[in-house]
Amino acid sequence: MIFVAPALVLYAAFVLWPLASSVYYSMTDWDGISQARWIGFANFERAFADKIHLASYLHVTLYILGTLVFEVSFGLFMAVLLNSDRPGFALLRALFFSPVVLSMSAAGVLWTFVFDYRTGIINASLKAIGLTDWAQPWLSQPTTALLCVMLVSGWKFAGLYMILFFAALRRIPRHLYEAARLEGAGPVWSFCNITLPLLKQNILVAVLLAVTGGFAGFDLFFTMTNGQPYNSTEVPATWIMKQAFDNDQLGYGIALTVILTGVVCLISLIYLRYAERSHVVEY
Repeated sequence: MIFVAPALVLYAAFVLWPLASSVYYSMTDWDGISQARWIGFANFERAFADKIHLASYLHVTLYILGTLVFEVSFGLFMAVLLNSDRPGFALLRALFFSPVVLSMSAAGVLWTFVFDYRTGIINASLKAIGLTDWAQPWLSQPTTALLCVMLVSGWKFAGLYMILFFAALRRIPRHLYEAARLEGAGPVWSFCNITLPLLKQNILVAVLLAVTGGFAGFDLFFTMTNGQPYNSTEVPATWIMKQAFDNDQLGYGIALTVILTGVVCLISLIYLRYAERSHVVEY
């Protein structure tokens, strides 16, 4: 107990106490400065009647589905495509990974200029090749704003998943592919029957990272759209920040955070239980 006590004290001070405080303040009317006033479950009742808050979970779900396509799937595709020791492939992997080292806020600001209606490179390119009618305010209309954020997130993180899958691919014995090739199997058959099964655990981890990271997404949305237009890109994190700090309703913001934490924990537990069962079935 003497050796364990310091760790327990630190864990209680920096994890358990803030967690308990958050639960308490989520049941108060508090602006962060004045005395907190106990109101019970009123903040939670308000949260489940808040249409923008409920819609933010729909938006973040669509965003997560987009990240599974633009980040995980595309990262896996690039890992398989660049899984070679040919000259130049190492450079290609480095270039594809390079956006990962850029901060999310910087990436959001950079792509805001790219999607700009008047001076952005996308609209300028469309106009240069005669597709003037295709030029549009990408970040200023609900039909395209969320998709643009998904694309930027994919550009930012696909390289990370590529490296994760590339490292896993290097552990797959080469003789499996050689034997399949001798039996007349093509690349598609080898990918579906050798690569995917042997990358199952890595894919499960990558999907979990994408889902939990998607729920925590804030800086890219904040720098590119700040939840606009018409709250069409509002996600739980941006709505929490607006309520807590823009509207000085910190108690309500903390209640929204508690709800978000519960949702993420529940999804993670269900997913991990599924992954554990699939692993048991496999063996």
